Amino acid sequence: MSLIRAEGVSFSYFGSLEPVFTNLNFTADSSWRTGLIGANGSGKTTLFKILCGEEKCGGKIISGLRFVRFPFAADLYESVGDIAARCGEEWRLSRELSLLGLSGDIRYRPLCTLSGGERTKVMLAALFCSDGFPLIDEPTDSLDMRGRERLAEYLRGKRGYIVASHDRAFLDGCTDHTLSLAGGVAEIVAGGYSVWKGQNDRRVASAAEKKRSLENEAERMTAAAQRTARWADRAEQAKFGIQKSGLKADKGFVSAGAARVMKRAKISAERKISAAESARQLAAVLPQEEKITFAPQICRKQCLFELADAQIEAGGTAILRGVNLRVMRGERLAVTGENGCGKSTLLKFIAQNVRGAEVSYVSQQCEDVCGTPARYASARGIDESSFKSMLSKLGFGRTDWDKDMSLLSTGQRKKAALARSLLTRAQLYIWDEPFNYLDIGAREMIEEAITASCPSMVFVEHDAAFVSRVATRVLPLGRGNGKLPS
Repeated sequence: MSLIRAEGVSFSYFGSLEPVFTNLNFTADSSWRTGLIGANGSGKTTLFKILCGEEKCGGKIISGLRFVRFPFAADLYESVGDIAARCGEEWRLSRELSLLGLSGDIRYRPLCTLSGGERTKVMLAALFCSDGFPLIDEPTDSLDMRGRERLAEYLRGKRGYIVASHDRAFLDGCTDHTLSLAGGVAEIVAGGYSVWKGQNDRRVASAAEKKRSLENEAERMTAAAQRTARWADRAEQAKFGIQKSGLKADKGFVSAGAARVMKRAKISAERKISAAESARQLAAVLPQEEKITFAPQICRKQCLFELADAQIEAGGTAILRGVNLRVMRGERLAVTGENGCGKSTLLKFIAQNVRGAEVSYVSQQCEDVCGTPARYASARGIDESSFKSMLSKLGFGRTDWDKDMSLLSTGQRKKAALARSLLTRAQLYIWDEPFNYLDIGAREMIEEAITASCPSMVFVEHDAAFVSRVATRVLPLGRGNGKLPS
C-alpha cells in the first residue's frame, strides 16, 4: 500500500491565460479503485500526464509508484503478440485478454485490424500486465452498453487504479472511491459516483438553503432599518412639537431619545448590510444551476413512423430484415445492442424516411461539416447568442468558436451538432450516441431538459443511466440474424 499525494500542484499550458491547477491538494491510497470525475477541461487528463511525468508542474507529487497510462502506447501496425513480448511474459497478456472476453487468436492480429472495442481491451490488458500503477483515461468510448458492463466487472477484480470516465453506471460498477476535480480543487469521497452525487447534492441544497435564509434576513433587516428610520424622523420632529399637556417639549430629553432611536437604526442598517454581504459571498461560491431549454414542436400525428416487414440495407448489403417498427408521438425509444448490430443504420434510415414531421438528426460521427459554428447554426435559423450559450453549457471551448468546423475534433463537432439539435423546434429527434465526449454535468442537464419537455425521440446511447432515466421503451437489436424484434 502506498499513498499518492498532491501538494500545492500548479500547472498551465503554454500560451494559456487560465491555469489548469493553482493549488491542487489531495491524498489517495494506491489500493483504492478510484473514479476520477470532472467537467470537460477540469484537468483529468492533465493530472494523469503530470503523474506520469509527461508534464512538469509546480508543487509536489509524492509517491513511490511508477505510473502507466491508458491508452497504452503502441504502433497500430504492431501485433498483439508483439505487445505481449514488450510487457514481459506472454501468458499474462493471454490471461488478461481472456478475462476481457477476447480469444487467443487475436494475438496474431495487428492493432489496425481490430475494432475500437477490441483495441480498447487489448490496451487495457497490456496496461495491467505492465509493472506500474494504472491510470485509465476514458476507456468506455468505443464500447457498447454490454461491453461497459463487462469492463466494469473486469476492473472490479483489480486492486488499485484511477479511472476517468463520464459514464455514471460504469463508475458505480467498478470504483470504491471518487476523486472530483472542480475549479482547480480536488475532493475525495469514499464510495462510487452515486455516493459522491448524493453528498454533493446535499451540500448544494444546504448551501442554497443557507443562502435563502441570509437573503430573508437581509430583507428583514432592511424593513427594520426603514421602520427605525421613520421612528427617528418622528422623534426628531417631536423636538419642535407641543406635548398633550400644552407645554413645549423638553428638547434635550427628546433629542436624547431621538439619538437612541437613530443608534438603533444604525445598528439595524449595519446588520442588514452584513447579512446582505454574507448572502452575496455565499451565492458567489455556490455552483451555478445551469439549465438547458428544450422546446420541441407539437405534432398532431399519433404515429410518426412505421415499418412493416421491411429490409434495411447499407452499401447494398442487407443489415436488418423483417423490420416491424412503430414510433409513436411522445415516445422516447432507446435502440440498444452490441456494436455492429445495425443501430446506426436503423436510425439513419428512420431519419431519411420520416414523412410529414420535422426531424432533427444527430449522427454518430458528425462528418462532412464545414464553416464556422456560427454559420453551422445559421443554416438552421438558430440564433447565434443562443447557440453560443448552449455550446458553453456543453463544454465547447471558446477558442474553437472562430475555427472551421472541419478542423475541430470529433468531440467538438458532436457538441455543435447536439447544441443545434437542442435549439431546433422539431417534432422528432433522432440522436446517435449523443453523449460521446460530454461530461456528467452536461449529461444531467440534458436529461432534465428531456424529462421536462417530453419530446418524441429515437436514440442510441450506451450510457445506461441516461437510458434508464429517459427512455419510455427499449428496443434491443440482436446480432445474429439481423432481424429486428417486433
